[in-house]
Amino acid sequence: MSNFINIKSHHSQQGLSLVELMIATTVSLFLMAGVGQIFLSTKASNTLQNGAGRLQENARLAFEILSQNIGQAGFTTDLNGIDAFNSTNILENESENAGLGFTTANGTASDVIEVNYVSATDCLGNGTGGTATDRYFIAGNQLMCLGNGNAAAGILGIGIENMQFLYGEDTDDDNIANLFVNKDNVTSWENIKSVRISLLVTTTQTMTTTDSLTHILLNTPPILPINDNALRRVFTRTILIRNN
Repeated sequence: MSNFINIKSHHSQQGLSLVELMIATTVSLFLMAGVGQIFLSTKASNTLQNGAGRLQENARLAFEILSQNIGQAGFTTDLNGIDAFNSTNILENESENAGLGFTTANGTASDVIEVNYVSATDCLGNGTGGTATDRYFIAGNQLMCLGNGNAAAGILGIGIENMQFLYGEDTDDDNIANLFVNKDNVTSWENIKSVRISLLVTTTQTMTTTDSLTHILLNTPPILPINDNALRRVFTRTILIRNN
């Protein structure tokens, strides 16, 4: 008797059906969308962190310059001394940035300060002949200084959108400021023992967020939300005037 081997026929896989292909494509699209969303979220977070870091660095550099030079106001080697402040050139709400609404009309334009001190160089490193006269102000988004050793103002810091000052006056003769006032309310410039500075610092690159905050610098009216793609923060510091 012949032996017969029953061999079952198997058909090999020839490919994906249209339905299977559509399902695989849909799943892949969902996965790619998820990966893309994670990438965009991570990129936005890194941009914000870098922007916040630059804000702090720009503020630190600006305060370092202002503290060093304004802190010297009134320094002299002469027993008769010199006037620490040029009060006629100290201005309230003077440096405007009309594009952002910082105008004298609403009282939020930047202030200007001018100080004197004995030094061979001014705020820009130019020769003075003995006494430096430095004027600090805001132009655009830059901290500027006009020194007496140079005809043109120079840039000292970037991303500085607004600058406000209050003056610490000693009214009880204990060499400590007990009242902080604006320029118009100073009763004696010789009694100014400190200067309080507030800076509104902004990122110089486009951000993925919108500035929707209200910013207040010292005693100025609130700066309303500007609603642009920038990050902003207010930084404040008090500088002692030891030579006045």
